[in-house]
Amino acid sequence: MNIFDKLEKKHSEMMNAPDELDQTQGYFNAWITAAEMEKLLAANYDGNRDLYKQTYRKYVRAMNLGRWELNPNPLVFFKREDDTWSYNLADGQHRATAQIETGLTLPYGVCINKSISVYKILDQGKVRTNVDLTGAPKGVCMPIQYLLRSASAIVYPEAADVQRVLCDTVGELLAEVEHDIKPPQTGRSPWKQNGFRAAYAMAIMTGRIERKTAFNVYTGLCRNELKEWPDVFVSLYRQMMEGQIHINRAGASLDNDYFMRGLYALSHHSAKGKQVAIHNKFRSDVKESVFNIMKKYGTEELRLVVAA
Repeated sequence: MNIFDKLEKKHSEMMNAPDELDQTQGYFNAWITAAEMEKLLAANYDGNRDLYKQTYRKYVRAMNLGRWELNPNPLVFFKREDDTWSYNLADGQHRATAQIETGLTLPYGVCINKSISVYKILDQGKVRTNVDLTGAPKGVCMPIQYLLRSASAIVYPEAADVQRVLCDTVGELLAEVEHDIKPPQTGRSPWKQNGFRAAYAMAIMTGRIERKTAFNVYTGLCRNELKEWPDVFVSLYRQMMEGQIHINRAGASLDNDYFMRGLYALSHHSAKGKQVAIHNKFRSDVKESVFNIMKKYGTEELRLVVAA
């Protein structure tokens, strides 16, 4: 039975249900082909919000990677009263647009509601973030997302992507920052920034500083007075806090100053009187080595790029 027959059958059952509440809304599960979804999307409710590219591109990726599964969040339809057959799509246009692009047949929960008024109460729940889905602290999850966006082919990291890093050494190092080093949580301190946390992990992973040394340096920054910090970190702090530079805060680039300058400082932690002056060779060397560390987390993405 195709999706159109199922919609009609469920609508009939719903309208003839003995319980008045059951006449208001009905549910079922269905496999929907890309061709069927194209027809359903053609009846998208005119009042629906504009298509948000970031959302449906995320869905395209999940579908292509085989991560799309039946879940409790249904496609929502209502039947127009002025037509013998016309079900407007009230919720699901991003999923529909993504599926049409992939050409796949996918499973969905489907909801039919009696009235268009259902549209007014859709999307009222708080969207679950990767922090919610992985259970990892924000101070661990956010630097991982930054590294995935900046140094892999993954534009919109999902929980599954973050989880792969969490279970590896990079995730372990970032958990160490969160739970053992404990950067300050208040104020504008550069040491709490996602970029600097990521710099700590990558400085160790790329062999620019020993793990124990990095731990002691970072801990000292978070717990000691400025006069006790290594010279290079005093210079970095003044650059950041006194407006000596325009801070690059890009969330998807290794040129983020908290990351690049932080990694530079960690790499030169023992240099006396060291100024933080980033040269092109240092930037390019850092990017190459970090890409090499992070590329294994984007292998699925790279396979898709090659296949395309």
